Amino acid sequence: MLCVATLGASVLGALPAAAALEAPWLVVYTPDPLLNENGDGYWDSATVEVGTNADTAHWALSTGGQVVAEADLTETELASAHTWDRASLPVSSTTTGVTLAAGTYTFTVTATTTGGESTTSSTNLYVSTAAPLTPWVPSAAVLYPHDYYPGVAHSITLRHGVDATIAEWGWPRFELIGPDGVRVLWSIDQHDPLLHWDGLIPAPSGSSTVQAPAGTYRARLQLQDNGITTYGPMSQPFTLSWGYRTTVKVTNRRTAVATRTATLTQRHARVRAVDGSLRYRSFRTDWPEQPLVRTAHRVRIPSNRVADGPVLLIIRGRWQDELDPDFEIVTPSGRVRNIDMYEAVSLRSRVVAIPRRWIRADGTVRFRLLWSSHPNGVTGTPGRTGRTDAVDVRVTRYVWHNLS
Repeated sequence: MLCVATLGASVLGALPAAAALEAPWLVVYTPDPLLNENGDGYWDSATVEVGTNADTAHWALSTGGQVVAEADLTETELASAHTWDRASLPVSSTTTGVTLAAGTYTFTVTATTTGGESTTSSTNLYVSTAAPLTPWVPSAAVLYPHDYYPGVAHSITLRHGVDATIAEWGWPRFELIGPDGVRVLWSIDQHDPLLHWDGLIPAPSGSSTVQAPAGTYRARLQLQDNGITTYGPMSQPFTLSWGYRTTVKVTNRRTAVATRTATLTQRHARVRAVDGSLRYRSFRTDWPEQPLVRTAHRVRIPSNRVADGPVLLIIRGRWQDELDPDFEIVTPSGRVRNIDMYEAVSLRSRVVAIPRRWIRADGTVRFRLLWSSHPNGVTGTPGRTGRTDAVDVRVTRYVWHNLS
């Protein structure tokens, strides 16, 4: 029995020694992996949570296999690591002693018992060097999503200033705050530097989109920092309008006499101003080689027209032959060009398209009206007549409507 007792004592005495050789348990994780020390107060430190029953612990921060900072857990930190609350280790230039470049870092903890057994665990941290967040500036003061013509904004864009690291690890979203407290949240695309909004919001059912109420809106950043939802700067206000435009043709008419600035040619013919019309009479009977009458004219093109819309001059009158009237343009450089191509030709009108390059800086177009007498056959009856009554300027304009 003595031998048995001695053996039992020997076995029982070995148990504490065996327990001392067990590796410590260790938990290392981060609920706050993003660091961006730029002075704006967001993500100015990362946090690593450490839990262990070890007697000592050592941490090291490395990137690309190179250690950039390291230290032992303090007695206070180690005591916290022994509890269920774990130890929260802040990581910043203050705790590491260095300013970290942008990139991915590994935070490694090695926990060791008094007996020399150790366990290692690690987690990743992500460092951004993006510029401080500033209030977003909308691309336009008013957006008109229901309008389809150029000249106004059909959507709003805002440059968010969030880099790819923040977009992935800061969980940023942007929200719209509008009339009646309308709030809509969208994620930020890390591959797109701009936020886009076209005036639509999710329908209450969530299966489609609907038009947002008209009114004033602001956008702001919603983010996660150390596990807490907080907000970034708010944008300048902008307005959502459901107004839209249609186009209409507008014609301004002036008499031929009112547009005339000079009579340049009058040979073998007579031209008179009668009730706003220019009336011609020929004294020749043969086919003229040169125009009998040439008058200079000027009209103003409305500035409130559709910029890319057609501008037409319509010369109205009555002529005995389609060859009797003719038209010359005086370009802004002073060059005189005869017009051979018309939009439409008849014994009552000539329609000329005016490209933008013929419109002068003061918004006017200068041209010349020509008249001849072209009788049928080689000779004709003297006293053939014609008249130019009016000059129409036809442009396209926008008309605004409200979507009810």
